[in-house]
Amino acid sequence: MKVAQRDGGIPTTASSRTQTIDAAGRSRVVDHVERWLPGLVPVPTAASTCLYTTTPDEDFVLDRVGPVVVLSPCSGHGAKFAPLIGEVAAGLASGAPHPYPRFGLASA
Repeated sequence: MKVAQRDGGIPTTASSRTQTIDAAGRSRVVDHVERWLPGLVPVPTAASTCLYTTTPDEDFVLDRVGPVVVLSPCSGHGAKFAPLIGEVAAGLASGAPHPYPRFGLASA
């Protein structure tokens, strides 16, 4: 089971990150697991940091510009939506109308 804390809004890069696990953050995750996930051992067996892309509004970018399909299923949660993003991408590549204008380039 993966349980994580998102620090949100702390800009960093691959060269500037420390990869240090924050003790206070780890404690918050342990407390969260104890409170909300009964049956799980709250102390992690492993911990790591990660990087991901994000847009200013933290939404995806799924759009088409002429014949070019533009996808940025980022903001740290794109993997959860991979099947749907694949369907949208296929539709956009096939000329289908954009099903979710919220994720268009004009909204980014």
